Amino acid sequence: MPAIPVREQRASVLLRAKIELFGGRVNQAAGRFWMHPNFPLAYREYLFQSHSIIRATVPLMQAGEQACRLPPHASDPALQTFGDYLRRHIPEETGHHEWILDDGEAMGIKRVAILDRLPRHTVTHLVGAQYYWLHHYSPIALAGYIAVMEGIPSTTEFYEDVARRNQLPPTAFTNFLYHARIDPRHRQEFDDMLDGLPLSKDQLGLIGLSAIRTMDYIAGILEDIVLEAEPSGGFSNGASP
Repeated sequence: MPAIPVREQRASVLLRAKIELFGGRVNQAAGRFWMHPNFPLAYREYLFQSHSIIRATVPLMQAGEQACRLPPHASDPALQTFGDYLRRHIPEETGHHEWILDDGEAMGIKRVAILDRLPRHTVTHLVGAQYYWLHHYSPIALAGYIAVMEGIPSTTEFYEDVARRNQLPPTAFTNFLYHARIDPRHRQEFDDMLDGLPLSKDQLGLIGLSAIRTMDYIAGILEDIVLEAEPSGGFSNGASP
């Protein structure tokens, strides 16, 4: 069967193919993290890193929606539709950072211990890149970030197995169990939205670049957690408050 010309392929198919092609590093890092022999310690730090990221989700999408409505983007039909998607999606993401704090409490971590910690530079790089693109280039870059963050969901059985193997309470995984249930729907809604956008070649390229950079930053975060959970490592920023 002959290959489908690029111009006839859906944007979501092209993006997912790029994510799969460049996702080796983050997949390897995630595998090492979830199977870490000292997982309870690594997970405590992971909860902090996750909270640092997720607390920025709604403000980031709000900034993206606003940027879509302002010159020079206000006349771009692709950005207007993307802004509409962000507006609809914001309520569904509101409050999720609180669930991370709940999970931390189930691990014996006080909420204030997470809230008062200075975010690591790796997290500020991950989120900060999106702010730069949406304010100084194009808010369509945020689509690549969302595609990665919600596009590769694990199953509830996976998280239940992790809890069981490490003798941790299921209440320490409530955020991830919830996302395991809803992210497949969110991924389909996102892909349908993306396929309906009249994207230019440059916009599609930026979305792909944003996705790749997002995976690189996430891989770096996981690699740091895995390394520092080793006996010779040691968390320098209070991983075990």
